[in-house]
Amino acid sequence: MTAAVGWVGVEIAQLLLGVVGLAADDAGLIRATRVVMEILGIELIVGMAWMTLLTGPLLAMATQWSLLKHYWIVAKRVITIALMLNGHFFLQHWLREQAEVGTAPESLSLQLVITMSISLGLLVTATALSIHKPWGKTRRGRRRPAAKSTRP
Repeated sequence: MTAAVGWVGVEIAQLLLGVVGLAADDAGLIRATRVVMEILGIELIVGMAWMTLLTGPLLAMATQWSLLKHYWIVAKRVITIALMLNGHFFLQHWLREQAEVGTAPESLSLQLVITMSISLGLLVTATALSIHKPWGKTRRGRRRPAAKSTRP
């Protein structure tokens, strides 16, 4: 859970840096925001995302909620995996490109801000799912435990 909260914090920081980079006129400031965004997006978020992916099932299995018995837990897993795939296939590439090329097009910066906004929205959604626990149980969660045999 701590890793997921850290992931939200880093995502907020990246989003703020992206907005500052879009609004700035100073080339040095723009370059600095891009470099810091790359460091946060590649060094920090990757570790936090993997920790979230690995600790989530452990926590679910160690509690009454289990891993596949509730729709909200399944939805959180799907969100986590989707965000990790997006980060691996798109965001990391865009962040590197933006940081390496001092004059990355503004459209790339805007694209990153939009993508990070969506990612932050999904992370907040996952957090809300943990709090509200909507939708009830899956088919697996509604199964009754097998009756115990009375044989000696």
